Amino acid sequence: MAVKLIVFLCVIVISKGVDIGSLKLDQVLILSRHNVRTPLTDSLEKYTPKPWPKWNESAGILTQKGALLEGIMGKYISEWLDNEDLIEGCPEQKEVLIYANTKSRTIATAQAFVDSAFQNCNVTVRHLEDLTVFDPVFLPIVHNNSEIFSNQIGEEMRAKIKDLNLTESYSELAKILKIEEADICKSLYLCDLNIAQTEVVLEVGEEPNVSGPLFIGNAIVDAFIMSYYEGMPLEDVAWGQIQTPEQWELLAKISKENQNVRFNLTLGSKDIAGPLIKYMYNIFEDKSPKFTMLVGHDSNLNSVIRALEFKPFKLSEQFEPYPIGGKLMFQKWVDSTNEYLKIEYLYPSTSQLRNAEILSLSHPPKKVLLELKDCKTDSNGFCLFSDFMKLNVY
Repeated sequence: MAVKLIVFLCVIVISKGVDIGSLKLDQVLILSRHNVRTPLTDSLEKYTPKPWPKWNESAGILTQKGALLEGIMGKYISEWLDNEDLIEGCPEQKEVLIYANTKSRTIATAQAFVDSAFQNCNVTVRHLEDLTVFDPVFLPIVHNNSEIFSNQIGEEMRAKIKDLNLTESYSELAKILKIEEADICKSLYLCDLNIAQTEVVLEVGEEPNVSGPLFIGNAIVDAFIMSYYEGMPLEDVAWGQIQTPEQWELLAKISKENQNVRFNLTLGSKDIAGPLIKYMYNIFEDKSPKFTMLVGHDSNLNSVIRALEFKPFKLSEQFEPYPIGGKLMFQKWVDSTNEYLKIEYLYPSTSQLRNAEILSLSHPPKKVLLELKDCKTDSNGFCLFSDFMKLNVY
């Protein structure tokens, strides 16, 4: 009877709304995407007769601009943590965990964050010693290798591909590329992205992937987006051919659908994100450290968000569904009787990225309040932390 009464009273508290003035920030866990990097492939020449802009680093490497931007975000978050009295000055080692995947761009992003957020403090970036392997915690693969499960994933991916409506996007991209004059048209006769077929690529131990126009289009649009964030002259961003927000939206739709097909999966997301979600919940169960940042990839954010069943949300002033340098921020707040969860998507806008705008409490990054399907929130975005912990099925 006593337990039922406590649960009933907790429901009343949430329905009426939490008294914000009585709350204290108790723990923060951030799942972050790395910052601005070079394009993931350096073999884009076959898709256009036009010369691509030169990058100072090889493929998939965090740029100096990316490190600068992450430092700006780190400074803002440090200011916020101090303002909320969670971490003031240099933290003790047990109070902070910065953990990155083994890719150089994720480690470098984490280090840039630490150098700014915890400047001159004894905070180190944790990662696997063997940098030749993808850390299993972050590895976005289908772990269930049964033929039945693999077939189900493949069927869902193919159904998503069948429902794609990228005709205008592919046509716009082909026009910018002049693909009919490119090597891929001359040698492989791929001259129209709307005619070629996107196929599912599922291999044991590898990320769910696609081949064909969706793969090609995503790689090219990614290069456009990264060059824009990098601050290259506009004539070097898609050769100056993207001149309106509507064009950006049309092209970015290719990247959004690539993420949707590969990781926004009803069955697959829970399997793909399982190790990472288990790691996150272990931190919440241990109630330590006070501040954690896990630095991974857009695939990690996508699969975690889908697996935990977040309600639909929209990020304004951004090209990407899971923006570069963006952070999914889980916050545990407490008062004298209860623990609450608040989740926000913290991310820089396209202009903040391109212009390397200094962020602060008075000039913050973009922020969107998120809601989980099975964790009822009040008007300020707080749900009972105990309800959130019940979602841990891993």
